[in-house]
Amino acid sequence: MRIYDELFKDPNDSACARCVIVPSGGGYFEGVRALGELSTEKIVVYFPRQAVEITGTDLAIKKYYEGDLQIGGKVSGVRVLSPETDGGKG
Repeated sequence: MRIYDELFKDPNDSACARCVIVPSGGGYFEGVRALGELSTEKIVVYFPRQAVEITGTDLAIKKYYEGDLQIGGKVSGVRVLSPETDGGKG
């Protein structure tokens, strides 16, 4: 969609990480570089310039291939981690 192309560009004209969250059914993430903590209640996802923490219940990796990540389970929160306070790679 054109709107996503416009919304997810940074001022340097490079693509940013994208995510779609479905609270009752997991989420989809593009541009993933690495995974950090992984449990049924928390998953930490690293992108090129930031990291996010996904919390919920029954979380699981459904697919992870070439930077695309699909998470199953019930998502209750998503938080951008700060390199200074949370140890995010940002």
